[in-house]
Amino acid sequence: MVQHKGILLESGPNELEIVEFSVGQNKFGINVMKVKEIIQPVKVTNIPHSHPNVEGIIDIRGEIVPVVNLGTALGLELYEDPRSEKFIVTEFNQIKVVFYVHAVTQIHRISWDEIEKPSVMYQGLENQVTGVVKINGEMVLLLDFEKIVVDINPESGIHVDQVKKIGPRKPFC
Repeated sequence: MVQHKGILLESGPNELEIVEFSVGQNKFGINVMKVKEIIQPVKVTNIPHSHPNVEGIIDIRGEIVPVVNLGTALGLELYEDPRSEKFIVTEFNQIKVVFYVHAVTQIHRISWDEIEKPSVMYQGLENQVTGVVKINGEMVLLLDFEKIVVDINPESGIHVDQVKKIGPRKPFC
């Protein structure tokens, strides 16, 4: 494994790193591989008639990126504490999205074996949680960020028609 100032640059075949953050009283995690950077909130430009979970757009180094309020998207009770608010700038499936969260705690290196399958008992979050990991005696919910984005913009997801265009797979010889 290669490390640079405590940052994991390569992980073992059974490890990943997650960024732990909070929204309200809940703790969540996102795979570090999806995170481009974590920044202090900047002025958001509102977009009339946009999806209720979209706060608006911001300019990050000349690129216009939507800002999703994760608390609203998850239906969680919100609170305001401007001292700890953060924007998590993400990129996955060739889409950049900024997620507004209340606080970013730290990065954890975990084993895939530590992730437990979510229960259907998460009332309302069952479709948005991909796993649960216990960290320092607390439950951290791993979110399905792709689903959150597809719920806002269904066109960003993979469609059956697109898969059919690819055609049948050819066997490797």
